[in-house]
Amino acid sequence: MTAIRWQSAVDFVALTVAIYLLLRWSREARALRLALSILALRLGAVLTGQLDLLITTWVLDAATVVALLALVVGFQPELRRAVMRLDLPGRAAHERQLPVLAAVAAAALALAKARCGALIVIVQEDSISELVTGGVAVGARVSPELLQAVFQKDSPLHDGAVIVDGDQITQAGVILPFTQRPAPEHYGTRHRAGIGLTERSDAVVLVVSEERGEATLMREGHAEVMADAEALVSALTTETPADSRRTRKAGSATRVPFGLAAASLALSALMWSTTFLLPGKSVRVQTVPVQFTNVPTALTIADQSADSLQVWLRATDFVLGSMNLAGLVARCDLAGAHEGMNVIHLDASVFDVPPGIKVEGLAPHELRVRLVRAPSNTSSIR
Repeated sequence: MTAIRWQSAVDFVALTVAIYLLLRWSREARALRLALSILALRLGAVLTGQLDLLITTWVLDAATVVALLALVVGFQPELRRAVMRLDLPGRAAHERQLPVLAAVAAAALALAKARCGALIVIVQEDSISELVTGGVAVGARVSPELLQAVFQKDSPLHDGAVIVDGDQITQAGVILPFTQRPAPEHYGTRHRAGIGLTERSDAVVLVVSEERGEATLMREGHAEVMADAEALVSALTTETPADSRRTRKAGSATRVPFGLAAASLALSALMWSTTFLLPGKSVRVQTVPVQFTNVPTALTIADQSADSLQVWLRATDFVLGSMNLAGLVARCDLAGAHEGMNVIHLDASVFDVPPGIKVEGLAPHELRVRLVRAPSNTSSIR
């Protein structure tokens, strides 16, 4: 009899969690279609393997490997970012502290006063690597002097954007995506690029206009002109609070989106059932020991016709290769047995086989068991 064992339940839960984590990460990294394609290719390979379509299975396995390589290579920054989030003690260095925001605000207002245009992006939770193009790697700590130097008119990087991630200036001269929505007529290229990025991510963008000498803070597609340094630092602190950032991350990490959870459960059930419930094409002959249960009280087994059985098991090569069948036994119930010779008829129900394995046959089909009275442990006293 095929039973759902606790090992199978653990396997199913582990598969569901793994698929959920993959889908959640891929959604944050905007790689959801690629992740779903990988799962579909893997599911197709399992299904075609069950149907003995060897060439098709080989093609799908190869396509799965190629898709995985594309995911690793194409989304390497997002993978690195996900791994870095696991380093909880080391994340303090990336928390955006007030001195960093104050340095950004001081640089922006100094540039505005000097009528020098600037575009500063402050990265938050969403990755923007797939939204921006070009740029030069910098890897320097944020300082007002460095920001002002980058946006001087004789600088080769002054036309692009500067990316601030944590306390680091990671890139300069970056091109941002333009907004597709109508914008005020006095907005130039920098303003339209700043709005375009904030429409597609949770990044905060600071735009300095050289024509009007003003600093504009943009978030979620909205813009607000900053009057002075105090107002700008206050707005930046509100949008990127260092103390609550960890709380927001922890809260968002523990919140389970229903749609992703349902999709993960459905995909896990489909992959699990395809792997273990479809009939296989391979047959293995296994020698299985006999184990008797519910032996009547005061009786003991004196003789039996066989100590083991031969059982024919059908499954896929994957299941037969991954399952440990050494612990498989044939359990014979002697609850209704009597003293003397008993004939026990055997069928597939005496085997507790894992999911994915079917009992095709067994031999012998019956056992003869002779029960006798158990010897008494008491002795007469003379």
